Amino acid sequence: MNLILVPLDTSEAAAEAIEPAMELADALDYSVLLVAIADVVVKNAMHPVMESEHINAEQALTSYLGQLAADVGGRGVEVQTMVIDSMDPAASIADTAEAKGAEMIVMSSHGRTGAARWLLGSTAERVIRHAKMPVHLIPVR
Repeated sequence: MNLILVPLDTSEAAAEAIEPAMELADALDYSVLLVAIADVVVKNAMHPVMESEHINAEQALTSYLGQLAADVGGRGVEVQTMVIDSMDPAASIADTAEAKGAEMIVMSSHGRTGAARWLLGSTAERVIRHAKMPVHLIPVR
């Protein structure tokens, strides 16, 4: 299956990768898989409130991805969504791309702002190092 994986973190900066991925998918007759990572640390906490927080986060991510898919749908490109539980976003992105047979990963160079922005920049660098397929970074405007 010809697939482009697009990892997202709910930030506007990360979402800037969607349009270039859609254009590429349309030109190549590929489908797009929008992926978000749910923090498994919260899920594995031994407290019911933390488990509830994880469930709420997963539901919010599922809703977020569904809305994005609806927004870009109807353009002749199949769009799928997936929420992944992970403590290591970069490894999960690369592993999911490989497991799903993605031909490439298209992602923003940075996502969240502030201190988290540097972490996601680091995530992009780690994805590049670990992925077994091309990674196209979209610069943040």
